[in-house]
Amino acid sequence: MPPRILSPQPKSLSLKHVRSLGSLRFSLNPPRRSFSASSFADVATKPSSRYQIYISQSDNPFLNLSIEHYLLQKTPIDSTVLFLYVNRPCVVIGRNQNPWLEANLQLLKRGVVGLQASEIKLGYQYPIDVDLIRRRSGGGTVFHDYGNVNYSVICPPPDFTRDKHAEMVVRAIRQIDPRARVNDRHDIVLDQGEFSQGNNRKDHDHLHGTVYVPTSSVSPALKVSGSAYKLTRNRSLHHGTCLIQSPNLEVIPQYLRSPAKAFMKARGVDSVRSPISNIYDAHRNQGDSLISSFQRNVLKAFIALYSLDHGLLDSLFQDSSGSNFNCDKDWVCGYIRESVKDLLEIEEGLKELESPEWIYGQTPQFVLSSSPVEEDDRPRPPLPSDVPEAARAYIKARSGVITSTQVSFSANSVIAKAEARLFDEVLTGLNIHLIKDFYEVLCQISYLDKLYALKGFSGWLNTMF
Repeated sequence: MPPRILSPQPKSLSLKHVRSLGSLRFSLNPPRRSFSASSFADVATKPSSRYQIYISQSDNPFLNLSIEHYLLQKTPIDSTVLFLYVNRPCVVIGRNQNPWLEANLQLLKRGVVGLQASEIKLGYQYPIDVDLIRRRSGGGTVFHDYGNVNYSVICPPPDFTRDKHAEMVVRAIRQIDPRARVNDRHDIVLDQGEFSQGNNRKDHDHLHGTVYVPTSSVSPALKVSGSAYKLTRNRSLHHGTCLIQSPNLEVIPQYLRSPAKAFMKARGVDSVRSPISNIYDAHRNQGDSLISSFQRNVLKAFIALYSLDHGLLDSLFQDSSGSNFNCDKDWVCGYIRESVKDLLEIEEGLKELESPEWIYGQTPQFVLSSSPVEEDDRPRPPLPSDVPEAARAYIKARSGVITSTQVSFSANSVIAKAEARLFDEVLTGLNIHLIKDFYEVLCQISYLDKLYALKGFSGWLNTMF
C-alpha cells in the first residue's frame, strides 16, 4: 500500500489560523516577558538566546521582511533563529531583479482591469491591493498570500548549507504528503506519478527522492517551495515560501508574467519558471487550520534538528494572544506583534522597503526595444495594429531612470532622426515608475498629424511599464 496522503482543508484562510495554533499544556513554566518593541529587542539580542522561535502576527509583508532583517543583523552570531510569517497578497522580487520584467505591474496596479479580456479567468475573484516588494536577498520572484507560509532560518555560517533547512521543511511537509523532496535546485517539489512497490527509496530520511515515479515525461514534479539566501560574514539567512493552500494558485502565473518579456533585456537575475502546486487539495474542505498545522510541523522539525527540549513547542503555544515571550536559559519563543515597528531599526527598514527608491531605484540597467538590437538580438513579436509599421522604440534605463532613447514613427530616415532627438529630450531623465500615461508625456511634442500614431504607441508603452 502507498503511504497515505492527508488532505484536510480549512473552512477559511485568514490570519486567525496563525493565531489559533492551539496550546498543549506542559509542566514547564518558563519566565515570561510582556510584549513590547523593547522587550523583543532585549530577548532577541540577549547573548544567552542561542535558539529563537518567533511567529509574526502581522500580515504586512514590508514589516515581516524588516523584522527578518533585524533578526539577521541583531541576534547573537552563534544563535539559530526560526521565524514564520504569513503575508497578505503581494509579489516579492529578488534584490537584483527588474520589476518591469518579473511582474505584470498593470495587473498589480489596476487589478483585473489591467488584463486583456481574453486573459481574464471568468468566475474568478482576483485579489485586490497586491503589493510589490523588493526583498534584500537574491533569488527569483514569488507570490505570497494567506495560503502561503513563509519560513526563515538564520544561523552561523558554519551551520549553513542550501539543503539543510529545506530538508527540515520537507520533514514537515511529509507529515502531510510523502511525495515531498528537495530537488537539485534546492527547491521543494512534490513528485507526481504512481507509488512504486519496487522502488528502493523507502527510507523516510532520504529527503532528495521518494517512492513515486512519473507515469510519463509530461508529469514533472510540482514546485511547492522556493528559497532565497543572504550570506554575511557572521550570519547566514535561508528563507522560503511554502504553498499550503493558496486560493490564487490558478492566477499566480498571470501576476508573474510580464507583457514586456519579449521586448526587454535586463542585467541582474531572471526568475526560473516552474509548474507549481499547493500541498493541500484546494477543492476539499475539512479539518482544522492548515496553516497552523503546517507551522506546528515546521516547529517540530526545527526542534528535532537542533535537539531542543520539546517543551519549547508547548511554551510557545501557552500564550497565543502574543502578549508574552517565553524564555529559558538558552532559548526564547513567542509571537511578534505589529507594534514591533516602533523599534527604530525596524521602522527604518520598513520605510526603506516601502520607498519607490528601493522598489524601483535599485533596478539594474535594462533595455526595452521594439526590434532586435545589439544588446538583445531576439526576434520580436509584432506590435499592436494601432502602432505604425515604421515605429521604432529603444529605451535604456538604469536605477529606474531613463538614460537614453531612440524613438521614431516616420519611415523617412531624416524625419525619423529628428523625431528621435525630440523624444529623447522629453524622456531622458524621467523616473519610469512616475509615468502614469506615456501619452501625456509624449504629446508635449507638437506632432499634431501624428497624434493617432502617438496614442497607439503610448498605449503599447503603458502595457510595457
